[in-house]
Amino acid sequence: THGAFTWTTKKKFRHFQELHRDLLRHKVLMSLLPLARFGVAHLPAREAADREIPSLPRVGPEGSSRHASSKQKYLENYLNRLLTMSFYRNYHAMTEFLEVSRLSFIPDLGSKGLEGVIRKRSGGHRVPGLTCCGRDQVCYRWSKRWLVVKDSFLLYMCLETGAISFVQLFDPGFEVRVGKRSTEARYGVRIDTSHRSLILKCGSYRQARWWGQEITELAQGPGRDFIQLHRHDSYA
Repeated sequence: THGAFTWTTKKKFRHFQELHRDLLRHKVLMSLLPLARFGVAHLPAREAADREIPSLPRVGPEGSSRHASSKQKYLENYLNRLLTMSFYRNYHAMTEFLEVSRLSFIPDLGSKGLEGVIRKRSGGHRVPGLTCCGRDQVCYRWSKRWLVVKDSFLLYMCLETGAISFVQLFDPGFEVRVGKRSTEARYGVRIDTSHRSLILKCGSYRQARWWGQEITELAQGPGRDFIQLHRHDSYA
């Protein structure tokens, strides 16, 4: 939770391990920088202690539900401890783990929605002059982007700069399809509207199906008014 915003993210223990390694690497690299070394040497004891990363529980044998419950509580405390330290809280690996960005908690944009790193295919525009006239396999390219899905639109941002690259409004032409037949990509997700067919590529079929289901439920739930037909073909 963050203020009035509540969201759920599903992670496996290996994701916690990857986050832990990224944060340790961040700490080591920062300490190797000349100015950082000078700063660390002169940090007050309290601030130096605030950079001490908490430890992760070791992977033990999967036993009773009591063991699983205590491990879950430990991981909860681990995350809450990290979130008290700005040194780790604002690092990109942490924000990606929590699936948050600078657009997550803006009340005027609605609920938190869905967020995460995806690979998107170029092209798919249904606007004259923006559609490639050659062979698709030659013309398109894949780019890594941060995807934000709200109840009435989706957008993707550049990972390095945070600049918004494209916004796709949901309309009566909205449809989501998953699979290679519809996307020409293994583990692909296709999001159709009246103005563009956006194709995403995920790391597994399970992940692709999850994105497809979640985007559909968000659009057909809170955003259902935007995907219905209206008088005079108006947007809303």
